Amino acid sequence: MIKLSLTTWQSLLLAITASFVISCSESDDTVGPAPEPEPEKINYFLGIEAATDPAVDVLTPVTSIDSGTVSPVGNGFEQPAWMSFIQGKDQVFAAGYTSSPEFTSYEMVNGELTRSGSFFTDQDIYAIDVVDESTMVLMGSPRSGLSEKKIYLINTDAMSIEQTVAVDFGNVVEDSLLAFPVDLKVRGDKLFAAYYLISASGDFSTPKAEEARVAVFSYPDLEFEKIISDERAPNIGRYYTTNALELDENGDIYSFSPSSLACGYAPVPTTNSGILRINNGETEFAPNYLIDFETLSGGYKINDMFYVADGKAVVRVLKEDETNADFLWATYAPTSPQPLLETGIVDLYNQTFTLLTDIPKGGGGWNGAHLVEESTLYLGVSHSALAQIYAIDVDTETVTPGATVDGNYAKAILSLPEK
Repeated sequence: MIKLSLTTWQSLLLAITASFVISCSESDDTVGPAPEPEPEKINYFLGIEAATDPAVDVLTPVTSIDSGTVSPVGNGFEQPAWMSFIQGKDQVFAAGYTSSPEFTSYEMVNGELTRSGSFFTDQDIYAIDVVDESTMVLMGSPRSGLSEKKIYLINTDAMSIEQTVAVDFGNVVEDSLLAFPVDLKVRGDKLFAAYYLISASGDFSTPKAEEARVAVFSYPDLEFEKIISDERAPNIGRYYTTNALELDENGDIYSFSPSSLACGYAPVPTTNSGILRINNGETEFAPNYLIDFETLSGGYKINDMFYVADGKAVVRVLKEDETNADFLWATYAPTSPQPLLETGIVDLYNQTFTLLTDIPKGGGGWNGAHLVEESTLYLGVSHSALAQIYAIDVDTETVTPGATVDGNYAKAILSLPEK
């Protein structure tokens, strides 16, 4: 029989105890699910035209866009009138509408919306694409004459212009028509610029609007390569669209053509309002893809198209009397007592359309106030007696009324992650 000393027994007991504790610790580590990561906090803002005389614009923090009333009074950053608000990746931008436009960045700093930097351009800006967290591309243009346009490559971290390129494309000199930009989209090593033709006299008439037209540039060199056109749909976009070229998860670009007097086309094109596609990796319109939207929808024309997810987009649409001169530019009246715009969902893949009757008619605006979150689009709808946000789930095709705006209307719905 082996005899152990007291010291040996004590050492052995300590070893067994330590082994038991370690075993329990390892077992405890594997019991139960891992803790859930904290969800990212999102801050919401509205760009609101306040109901003052004269009207002013306010970038307003919002507790919720799903309910309650949002007031810009004493709440947020006051802006000059006629401002536009642009959703960035980790910034939002306020853009002026003057002869020397200023772009100002706002971002979250220590939980507060903070004005960071700004820059000026020497041309009015009519087409914009936020490329990534550090880059934005702008295109400026004269409103009359046939002089050059300019592309500005912006470093949004420094809020500075890194490159300015003068470009001359698309003008029809013999007919005195100016190629006027309406939207930009960067995809890979190409920059696509949708434009339409207006009279160089400055009256914004559209005597030659029967074709869809897009200029293609290299990116980031910004060298002009070619113009692509398609006679199956009329001019793409409308004045200050910002969403005429929409990119889906497959890398395909979809464009919409209004063909509408109310969207500023005079005379109205004979070609129907429609949707075209530029396939991923291609720089031509897809010859086997066209949605004749007027035929599909039973006579509606597209005013705006906001891509959401899985091939589905929310569209703002109208039917109009093209013989009524009062309809000219009618969808640019967000506080109209006679709103024209209805809302629907178009499935770009299956080529179907659903009209959403739970949303009242709206009066439109320069660039439709909207925000995309997964399969939901938040949309600003307004007329002379209404200013409200609606949540549209494109999967279930359901509508939920959201926050009410205590002001003329929401010009933008914006969000920023907490930093």
